[in-house]
Amino acid sequence: MKIEHKNRIEVDIDSIDPENGLALQLEKPFSYFFNEGDGVNGVGDVKADLALTKAGDDIFVSGPAGGTVKLQCSRCLAEYELALTPSIEAPFFPHSAESSEGAEEDDGDVNYHDGEKLDLFPLLHDHLLLAIPFKPLCKEDCKGLCPKCGADLNAAPCGCKPKEPDARLAALQKLKERL
Repeated sequence: MKIEHKNRIEVDIDSIDPENGLALQLEKPFSYFFNEGDGVNGVGDVKADLALTKAGDDIFVSGPAGGTVKLQCSRCLAEYELALTPSIEAPFFPHSAESSEGAEEDDGDVNYHDGEKLDLFPLLHDHLLLAIPFKPLCKEDCKGLCPKCGADLNAAPCGCKPKEPDARLAALQKLKERL
């Protein structure tokens, strides 16, 4: 399924020098890439420093991109900021009659250009989205919340008594201790 975007970041292919390429610096607000319903809360702007090079009709885009997002820790529910720093390395191939026969819908990893312009928006959008962790953590060793009282265990230990082990698993515990 191909997702249509209303925003575009078009580059004129003729502006890419065959020998030296094209250095492109972009700065756009996060809201340019994500709507409120996307669940991405960007802080500041998305910046990209891209190099575009030509090899025949193929165009290669590479360079760093990124910005800062506000996330909620999946363990302790604290809000924190995370710098996204995806590195972009992607080819764009000419869009021909052969490549348009369903290939674009089947392979979302292939980028095409029409011979005159290429659109960097989907590439940047996807790289930013993939850089957001699936399970965000405020820190690697986040202790989370107490399952009994809900206290933040990163701030201080709570007063709850440790959970008693299940008596049915006592034999397994003894075996584990022997190993």
